[in-house]
Amino acid sequence: QAPPRRRPTLGRGPLRGPAADPRAPKETRGPRGARPGHARGGAPMALYGSECEGYESVTSRASELWCGGEESANQQAKMPGFQVTIRECADMSEVNHGDEIRPFTDPFGISASPRPSHLHGIALSADDLKDPEIEDHVENHHKSQQLLHTVLRHRGIHSDSEAPFIHKAEDQEQLQGDVEKQRQEFTLGVMRRLRDRGIHGVRSFRRMLHHMDMEGTGTVMGRTFEGALAHMGIRLGAGEFNRMLELFAVEDESETVDYVKIFAYGASNWSDQRQEVVVEAYDCLRAKCPGGLLAAKEIELRFQPGALTQTMIPGLVEHESAQEFLTQWSDSNLAPDGILRWADFLDYYLDISLSYDSDQDFCAFVCRSWGINIDDWLAKKVFQRYAPEEHDNVLSYEAFVRMIAELDPSMDDVETKAWYQAIDEDNSGEVTLDEFLSSKILKVKRLFDQFDEKNTRIADHDTMVKILVSLNGDITPEEAEAVYQYADVDNNGEVSFSEFLEKGLLKLLQIFDDFDRNRSRSVNETEMKALLARLDPSLDDSDLNSIYKAIDLDGSGSISFIEFCESHILQAKALFDRYDTTRSRALTQFKFREMVLSLDSTLTPNEQEAIYNLVADSNTEKVHFGGFLNPNIFRIKGLFDKYDQDRSRFLDLQEFRSMLKDIYKCRTDREITQIVETICPPGGDEGISFTTYIQRFKEIARKHEMIHLAHRRAAREKARARGLVWTG
Repeated sequence: QAPPRRRPTLGRGPLRGPAADPRAPKETRGPRGARPGHARGGAPMALYGSECEGYESVTSRASELWCGGEESANQQAKMPGFQVTIRECADMSEVNHGDEIRPFTDPFGISASPRPSHLHGIALSADDLKDPEIEDHVENHHKSQQLLHTVLRHRGIHSDSEAPFIHKAEDQEQLQGDVEKQRQEFTLGVMRRLRDRGIHGVRSFRRMLHHMDMEGTGTVMGRTFEGALAHMGIRLGAGEFNRMLELFAVEDESETVDYVKIFAYGASNWSDQRQEVVVEAYDCLRAKCPGGLLAAKEIELRFQPGALTQTMIPGLVEHESAQEFLTQWSDSNLAPDGILRWADFLDYYLDISLSYDSDQDFCAFVCRSWGINIDDWLAKKVFQRYAPEEHDNVLSYEAFVRMIAELDPSMDDVETKAWYQAIDEDNSGEVTLDEFLSSKILKVKRLFDQFDEKNTRIADHDTMVKILVSLNGDITPEEAEAVYQYADVDNNGEVSFSEFLEKGLLKLLQIFDDFDRNRSRSVNETEMKALLARLDPSLDDSDLNSIYKAIDLDGSGSISFIEFCESHILQAKALFDRYDTTRSRALTQFKFREMVLSLDSTLTPNEQEAIYNLVADSNTEKVHFGGFLNPNIFRIKGLFDKYDQDRSRFLDLQEFRSMLKDIYKCRTDREITQIVETICPPGGDEGISFTTYIQRFKEIARKHEMIHLAHRRAAREKARARGLVWTG
């Protein structure tokens, strides 16, 4: 089981511990030239339990704490109990502190939470990710400096060099006499040329310098630095080389360049959003590894090669993208055990971050690399802000209301309740994280806000199609139209945000993915029943058969997504379940009439009686689930209302023909005429009322079944005449 993560907070957490400030006194970081975790003589130093008090994680600090060998020896003498070496701490994902197991959580004491001034503007989907505000640049710069030194110390490079925060020079006059801005301008010029080599250009160059820096001081000879650039395909002119020495030469060593300082002047864009997405990726990968230890093998298995493209790395061949990525995690960058610590993971993405000016692009690349849905990641952040700390994967109704009130104060109680009920599929009174993520509801909310210019949260036909396409780019115009008609039951030409939720469109779009996996965009009977059983495990074989027959009206043996939408089966089932409080799969006559009136309060007693007689079981005098769905009253009434434009409860002959054609799309005009003549004698033009339509619907269905059987017999005889075996 993966160790727990730090609970997100509304504000940025303070940086704590020795790792938080690279400018801390040297005695806290150890003698110059000593390796991390070793005294000057090279012997491993011990870290004791009492030294770790006040820290959330021993291992997250172990590689950062420095102390003298003599002091450690004195403490060891006083405290003969628990002790581990710093190197041992760094190699563990959790350290046994007495009887307590203290999990590895926040690696460097840096909060992974953003700092929104209010939650109304929080990122609900990938499109909402914005670059930091100007006032955040200073904080991002200092965070970037700290993480750069953390990574360098992890690599055995000990340097105090850092860069102050400075505004970028607007023109050449500002550069005159300002050494700091001149250093920044030189560094940005080098970084731009490295970025032209691809997103791994900066990383390849830094790794090359580390190998050349034999003493780990963060410095190399000027000509060595120039040669490394030349290896990257970048040549410095004579003037540029001399200028580099003037700006970055080590004091008293005019031919030696402080390359750490050069990188420091380029490291300034590590924001909270970048921190959070990298932490999320690291945790997702660790969760799949035994003991939460991320092995290099897992990197190889989980990386999505499609994340690297030619636009990121010029000249990259598609089949070499995985190898290009894995090269960045070579054995020379990892510990002998092949385990990737947080610092190893951060090492890579800190370099990559220098190649991305946009937070949105950086976050998208990280998520694509590991198959993380960026919208799910953002939704998870919102969810965990309001979930109780002891149960951070469950959200109560009260917490949900509080979340909605802060996300959008204009949401009323009806919309909030509809939102909650749309997510709480099992009606447990609580929303789990999985339910919240699978609903995609935050993205739906953002899309309504985006396309609804009048802020009414009501979408017309064209707007609704745009929302559906944004939610799933694979949906066709015909399928989007079917979803729209599914939602617009009252045929008023509009779908509100509440209707979107109440009509079950979130679940409908999830079902679309099952159809989309099949290239024919249809499913057979077995697949349809399996899908329905997955949606509601309580359905028995009789229920599944009834639902399938209600959808497959043409008896073709396959169901398209459009057919599924047109059946309105999800709405019909949800309506029945709402009144079937005992879960007996049967409604009394009183309960059934109550349900029918909730569907249409204008129904007359005669119409209610006709509907009841059509679907009720004559033996039990109850309406069973199967009887309600076959014939599908929800669809039958919906189609009648669709063609009854004047709301007279009466269809003329042409309207009646059009409605039947809509029900039985596979039938020819001649066959539709035969069905019409079943209850409307030839030569008449009176039409049919709703009551008569319901009372004689069984005759309509029986005539359609006879036509269907005639087609089957004809097909069988045709196959036999050709010497074929008919299997239809």
